[in-house]
Amino acid sequence: MNKILLILISSLVVVSCVGKHKSESQSVNISEQVRSPLEISGDTANVNPSHSKILWKGTKMHGTGKHEGDIALKTGYFITQNGQLKGGEFIVDMQTIEVTDIPKHDPVPRNNLKNHLKNSDFFDVDKFPTSIFQITEIKNFSKDSINVSGNLTIKGITNGIEFSALINENKFTSRFTFNRFDWNIAYEGSWADKTLVDKDIELTIEIVME
Repeated sequence: MNKILLILISSLVVVSCVGKHKSESQSVNISEQVRSPLEISGDTANVNPSHSKILWKGTKMHGTGKHEGDIALKTGYFITQNGQLKGGEFIVDMQTIEVTDIPKHDPVPRNNLKNHLKNSDFFDVDKFPTSIFQITEIKNFSKDSINVSGNLTIKGITNGIEFSALINENKFTSRFTFNRFDWNIAYEGSWADKTLVDKDIELTIEIVME
């Protein structure tokens, strides 16, 4: 086969793979840590951790590969006023991070990836066993659409983030990506080592209130 034609075909394959795995979710707006407002008064709506879900997805080599998994919400609550969300706080148990796209009957690569994510190369869960998100402001767009601002702490680093979410009865849902380097989620090594895994982490969140 002509070498030029082979190169063109290979390029098309790579482009098609990138398009296939590219996330269409919103990217959070990241800022410095937001000063928390004065204590918000209202009713407390506790979260049901066993019915809530936090799903993660990471890609590599510009989207040509990916891994997916989940992680457990430890505790959480919303603050409401007159039936509207005004604040809240959520604690994620980083020790529970799991890989779901590698089947359980193939435990070696599944556990290798899980341990890689847990150790100091990425989330360092022994040193930082929890991550925390504290809502500082909620703006209502419509009856079921809101804009959420808050402080996200991962690995002891806190940044302010802003994203949109949906509210349907007792369920809070959102899907967004964030740049892992803003929270120093990267293992040591050469520039190539650090960037082999793409910078964005996608989270799909479904929080159910009791």
